[in-house]
Amino acid sequence: MRISVLVPPVFLYFICVIKCFTINKRDSLHKSFLISSSLKAKNKNTEAATPTRVKQKERRREILQQLINEHAANKNAENIEDIKREVRNNMDVDKEILEGKRIPRMRIKNTNNHIYASIIDDYKKHILCFTCSRDPNLSNILGTYVKKETNRIVNDGKSIKSAWEIGKVIGKKALSKGIFRVRFDRGRHKYEGKVEALAEGARAVGLIL
Repeated sequence: MRISVLVPPVFLYFICVIKCFTINKRDSLHKSFLISSSLKAKNKNTEAATPTRVKQKERRREILQQLINEHAANKNAENIEDIKREVRNNMDVDKEILEGKRIPRMRIKNTNNHIYASIIDDYKKHILCFTCSRDPNLSNILGTYVKKETNRIVNDGKSIKSAWEIGKVIGKKALSKGIFRVRFDRGRHKYEGKVEALAEGARAVGLIL
């Protein structure tokens, strides 16, 4: 009598266990299928995008090399010795930096629309030089365009040429203050595109990075 009472609950328990096992197995198979399909789609997208990225990178390098060649061929380019003669005593630049005993840091920030460059004295924790593509005084050099969202005229800070010019400006400011060598701090940015153009522009006017 007792066995007949216990058989139905035990039987139902085993049925529930088997059902749960089959459902979990089916869900795991479905999830693994979704993951594998998403990985395949991602690999296809990266393979398709790789040639385009390579072409863009090559195009940027060509533009930068053209700017370097034009600067080297320009006979009216600023001479570093002429800039050194114009250096005057600067109260904001430490004596150790002027003597070359301590090297300041050039920090850059690169966004989609603009690029920023500053030279920082980490020991005294203040900025020695700063420039960016937002500066309205540089609109003649960088060029302008009308922003659609706000319908305002803004400087063009997207191109390789803009970064090259910003590098030249920050280099001239540093040299005019007696700073001839800096440590290039690019942060999380890769050394390519606008970042490389800014560094080469600073080197073109005589700043040592």
